Amino acid sequence: MATSGRLIMVIDQSDERADSLKELIEFMDAPDVCTATPGNWQSRMGQNRLAAIFVNEELPQADMAGLLNNIGKLDPNVPIVLIGSEHHA
Repeated sequence: MATSGRLIMVIDQSDERADSLKELIEFMDAPDVCTATPGNWQSRMGQNRLAAIFVNEELPQADMAGLLNNIGKLDPNVPIVLIGSEHHA
């Protein structure tokens, strides 16, 4: 999946929306992009460092709170971009 050790992650409950945004980011010449759900993002990240995270702002409140809390503990400087599902459906 990732070769540089710096990973851009797209987190969404919809595989279709996540894959669509992943393809757009890769089109902008970002090779190390993966998709994940709120429940599996840490295992998908592996040993890589996060370069940025794109998150569907429509995630359930509990998922969003837990996700942002855990990302903040991991690296409080990771850029987090909230995306509305209508922007990448």
